[in-house]
Amino acid sequence: MNLIVLSALDTSSRDSGLSHLRRHHRDAIILRYDFVDGNRLVRHVAGSAAAEHAETVLGHPCIGCATKFEILPTIQRLAPEDSEATMILGLPATWHSGTVLEMIGTKLEPLKIQIGSIALALDPAELEDQMWDRHSLWESGFNAMEHDERTSGEFFFTELMQADTLIPVEGLETQLLESASGPRRAGGTDYEAGLELARQMAPHAQVCVHEEELGSFHPAAARKRTSAGHMPRAAIDAGNAPIRLQAERPLHPERFRQALPSLAESCTCIRGILWVASALSERVAIGGAGPRIWMENTGAWNSNIAVSELLLYGSEHEASQIETVFEQCQVTEEELKGLFSSAHREGGEWHES
Repeated sequence: MNLIVLSALDTSSRDSGLSHLRRHHRDAIILRYDFVDGNRLVRHVAGSAAAEHAETVLGHPCIGCATKFEILPTIQRLAPEDSEATMILGLPATWHSGTVLEMIGTKLEPLKIQIGSIALALDPAELEDQMWDRHSLWESGFNAMEHDERTSGEFFFTELMQADTLIPVEGLETQLLESASGPRRAGGTDYEAGLELARQMAPHAQVCVHEEELGSFHPAAARKRTSAGHMPRAAIDAGNAPIRLQAERPLHPERFRQALPSLAESCTCIRGILWVASALSERVAIGGAGPRIWMENTGAWNSNIAVSELLLYGSEHEASQIETVFEQCQVTEEELKGLFSSAHREGGEWHES
């Protein structure tokens, strides 16, 4: 059996994505979940399987318990023996597909169930605003998990890299309030601008509109794309491509700290790796979604060539201007000589004097 997994920020986009996928697979089993107040996981089954509507009350409101005790057993129960059959799994809003796949992947192999595609449904007209939203997913009303502190931008930061297929849809607000020829409708200026941003952030993904083919899921490629510090290939179009910054000398920690706000202030998204003078042997990943920026130590450089690289998406800066700022963050030739001398004396790390 072929399993297609669909994620989305909100239930309206998820349901529109399911309708799109059903046009590709008219005989598919449709398994849809929603997580609602009271730790309730609501199950809907439709399509070529007998209709079901039921709910499970979870003792602990987490993806792990829901997947282990409800989602996986239901997939196993509904899976037909026909190897050509297809099941479409619509995840609750804001759930990361990669988290679910980690828990069910090895359990599906004995059942001869293969994951064909990981799809993400999104409203392009809302994407940039959602990347900049400062509220948590719970505060914004996207999910019922009160202690979920992720923002919608952080959801997209990960999910755009995980998905092999992007399904652009019109959001509920657009459907209800926008005129048929409005800029937020499919083909409108806001819609197309958001779709271009999605293409930039997920250049690997197949954008599926109308009856175009879905992308294909490759586990190793998905793991690589979602690893901390992964640098996607940049688009060729110089007019729309993200700004790429590179530094072959280590970054001065204090100068970079001071420059980071100006580097990031207008960026919709940041991805990159850093080589910082105060931790020469460590590869530091940096990510940013709208107002949030985070860093993660990913361990030793090993065989990788130590270098700092950044991709700035949606930046309003001129490339030459921001390149100059980044260049000034690097250690000088004089600092470089003292850096390696000090690192040798201090056992591999540099400490400012």
